[in-house]
Amino acid sequence: MAKIKIIEIFDSIEGEGSLVGYPVSFIRLEGCNLRCSWCDTKYSYDTENYKLMDINEILKVIKFFKNKKVCLTGGEPLYNEGFDLLFKTLLEEGYFVIIETNGTLFRNIISVLYKRYNKNIHIVCSPKPFNNFYINDKLLPYIKELKFVVDNLLKIEDILKFKDIHLNDIPIILQPEDNKKEMFKKSRDLQKKLLEKNIEVRIIPQYHKIFEVK
Repeated sequence: MAKIKIIEIFDSIEGEGSLVGYPVSFIRLEGCNLRCSWCDTKYSYDTENYKLMDINEILKVIKFFKNKKVCLTGGEPLYNEGFDLLFKTLLEEGYFVIIETNGTLFRNIISVLYKRYNKNIHIVCSPKPFNNFYINDKLLPYIKELKFVVDNLLKIEDILKFKDIHLNDIPIILQPEDNKKEMFKKSRDLQKKLLEKNIEVRIIPQYHKIFEVK
């Protein structure tokens, strides 16, 4: 049976974005195609500290947690060769699957399974300044949420590149970097300027860091 490179599996609440507060089982997959200097999960790539788990071993852990939602994260989950099998199996098992991605990659399994399971697929895309906020064109139709980390690098022009996503009723989230007060202030300023352009965005901090949970 195929083995998947897993960094960790844990039970927590969703601490970011529009689904904040829900109980979620997190599966952190090994590997990433980017090397962002500010990344807070660098332990998920360029490492030998991963577990090789087959799909039945993963399901056993997930079922123990009893959460209805599962988040595939990284690193970059779409970079992991085990993604297709894991994604397909979780949906077939009836789980609501959240995918946290930097948006640069695409896998055909997404378009194949979306036709049947679209209500149970929630793709959160967080484009990075490292590659000029690029999002793969093939991924765009399947994004359910667009999230920007508000730091010293983010400019309003970076957000306006995706104004058409907002017109399609896809929520845009501003997440102050590390819950810093100065980044909340910048988020608020961006929110006001965007509203002047008839673009309404939400400011949502990282709640798991506020309550010091994983």
